[in-house]
Amino acid sequence: MTIDTIIRRSIDLHVHIGPEIIPRKFIVPTLLAGQTGRIAGMALKNHFFSTVPFINEINKTKLMLIGSVVLNTFVGGLNPDAVYAASTLAKETFIVWFPTVSSKQFLKNSPWEIAPEWVKRKNFMARTSKEVDGIDIIDTNGKLKNEAIRVLKVIKKTGAILATGHISWKASLALVKAASAMGIKKIIVTHPIYQKIAMPVDVQKQLTRYGAIIEQCYSMYLIDKIPISTIASQIKAVGYQYCVISSDVGQAFSPAPSVALKRFSRLLIREGTSLEQLTTMLVKNPKRLIGI
Repeated sequence: MTIDTIIRRSIDLHVHIGPEIIPRKFIVPTLLAGQTGRIAGMALKNHFFSTVPFINEINKTKLMLIGSVVLNTFVGGLNPDAVYAASTLAKETFIVWFPTVSSKQFLKNSPWEIAPEWVKRKNFMARTSKEVDGIDIIDTNGKLKNEAIRVLKVIKKTGAILATGHISWKASLALVKAASAMGIKKIIVTHPIYQKIAMPVDVQKQLTRYGAIIEQCYSMYLIDKIPISTIASQIKAVGYQYCVISSDVGQAFSPAPSVALKRFSRLLIREGTSLEQLTTMLVKNPKRLIGI
């Protein structure tokens, strides 16, 4: 077993795809052309639109593509109908991300909803965080709002994968507990190490007891400059058997998913991660989440 063979079998559950106002490295046809044979599958994410229609007519390839919808304001926020609409087109399972750039947690830690430097268009009308009504899924007492509960009911009914997005770690805790109580078994805690989330490790460990899988992403090292030793330490503390490794790439400047995962794996190997542990986080756990 080598890193190369593991990557060819891996499923990356977090890849950004265009077209999007934020410049992206790939659209679906170029992603297929560049990654087929190098990786087994990818889940495609877009902050603005559901990606399920992107792949609906071309998902008959050797490269598994998984659609998703992100519950940002652009699709109506905590909108159960957006989840239902994605489910009507999805041929396989799909991911439902709770709010990312529209979350109250993200906006309170960012001056912009979409930073102007992310976008190359001169006529782009950037909105400051104060101009956007950020989405919070919990009330002032820390209880899950009814809108979030309605979304969970549709996730349960459709069999979709729940991902926590960029909500606060306290909101993630409430969300995962409620999802587990409803019988939702496919749950991903989205890059909890991200500075705008900063979920304590003990909370990550607590969430695994509700069936959640903890995501660690190469982008946290590549873009957010979190030391690889810190990422490896969190994996060790939580337990590799409760983790998935994703790339979270797709930015115009970032490497292709298979390359990103290969580089990430090599860095983690240097920190003491074994090939067997990598296989669990890159192959076995993603397959279990998508039901294959």
